[in-house]
Amino acid sequence: MDDMNKMMAIFMAIAGGFAVYSAVTGKGPVYNNDYPKAMKEEANKMLRTFCWIFGPIALITGVLDYMGMTWAYWVSLATILPGIIIYTVMFRKRFKQHLKKK
Repeated sequence: MDDMNKMMAIFMAIAGGFAVYSAVTGKGPVYNNDYPKAMKEEANKMLRTFCWIFGPIALITGVLDYMGMTWAYWVSLATILPGIIIYTVMFRKRFKQHLKKK
């Protein structure tokens, strides 16, 4: 495994650990957003659920990828990327009346 792959695996593990921390505590910079009051609580609940689901996947696959298990990279790619897309679509559908067009 070359240095760039190891660095990306470490990044994935750190991002996953941060997401797990945010999911467990319900705190952190991830929740510091400027959403309108009408949607802030529900949007943060949705974000916390996302962190509960994809945080452990990112953490575990990052560690396994760092350890040389290349299949973990593909598992993370096949789950987290579609998860982000699905989350974005669901977020926009649920809160479209609150989101400003710039």
